[in-house]
Amino acid sequence: MRTDVGVTRRRVLQAAGLAATLGTAGVVGCSNTEGSDADDDNLGFAGIVLGYPLARPVAEFVDTAGERYNVSERTAGQLTLMLFGYTSCPDVCPVHLSVISNALEKVSGPAGKPTVIMVGCDTARDTPEVLRTYLDKRNEDFVGLTADATVIDDVLEGLQLPPIVIEPPAEDGSYVVGHPSQILAYTPDDLCHILYPFGVRAADWLQDLPRLQTFDWPVTTR
Repeated sequence: MRTDVGVTRRRVLQAAGLAATLGTAGVVGCSNTEGSDADDDNLGFAGIVLGYPLARPVAEFVDTAGERYNVSERTAGQLTLMLFGYTSCPDVCPVHLSVISNALEKVSGPAGKPTVIMVGCDTARDTPEVLRTYLDKRNEDFVGLTADATVIDDVLEGLQLPPIVIEPPAEDGSYVVGHPSQILAYTPDDLCHILYPFGVRAADWLQDLPRLQTFDWPVTTR
């Protein structure tokens, strides 16, 4: 899978934008460390805190029931974890989803559980039916969304993430889909202040989810 985009808070502040990039699809998430949040670029979170937040997408997707789904409207005010992937993904997507599902089994009460959304980016194969079956194997509450490739790429461009790349097919007809490996965490203020790279552990999610619900983000992340 090709290199994707990750953004550190420090580099964003220095560049005054979301242009800085680092890492690959296999980047390992930073674990929480001891010490003051003020001395930690990522404020004690396991993800990567952005210098400038990202708004929830306003594009119209289609959910696995065939209904229109506007993320900005349907998840307003809710902690929401959103990733872009595909159901034939051999590594990043199933690991992300399994780790989150395992973490949510230990979260008590519905208030502490986020809405988890996967956008199926392999538009030829990720039909609503295929996406629903795929997600149900991990967690029946996960939301699956699809859209035309142009819609997905427009959303990714607005989030300053790389576009989807369909690699040339192999002799057996299979192919790899290049996609961002991060999970966007939209907090109840309807902004994404933090991205979670591949490699974040269930224990990290358990520690971060309650904080994401109530955290008072500093001015430098607004």
